[in-house]
Amino acid sequence: MEQNPTLLDCAHSIIAVVPRLSRLMRKDLRLHSEGLFTEPQFRVMARLYREGAQCLSALADLQGVSLPTMSKLVQGLEARGLVGRERDETDHRRIVLALTPVGRSAYEDLLHCTEQHIVDWISALDAEDRLQVIRALEQLDKLFSQVTLSNTCETVEPAS
Repeated sequence: MEQNPTLLDCAHSIIAVVPRLSRLMRKDLRLHSEGLFTEPQFRVMARLYREGAQCLSALADLQGVSLPTMSKLVQGLEARGLVGRERDETDHRRIVLALTPVGRSAYEDLLHCTEQHIVDWISALDAEDRLQVIRALEQLDKLFSQVTLSNTCETVEPAS
């Protein structure tokens, strides 16, 4: 690796690694979820687990899908007793979705399994490398959480 990588070098690395990791985690999810839920359903459950009850439109925005598509996805989770509808605590007119105890348990089981697999996958990293990975991911998370997408695409010239 170059001593002074350009922003484009960094972008190339992100573009190469993130999809590979996503594919690996998707395959692992399919293998170990025993058909309980799909990857989009797992992401919805993860959001509900981390952030609590959410309205359907917020979940649709997260996934980048239409409300009817999200509604169908959630109906599949509801039918298996993994997600339930409840009144919003602050606005009783609004209905939100939340994990049921069964859904929370199923999510935690699969999360634990996924965590263990990732531990196995990264076991060759020493403590210093692990710290660098964590710091880099924290920086990327902070940066990407501030990104606002636009419809324009500017060409970036590779730095020499």
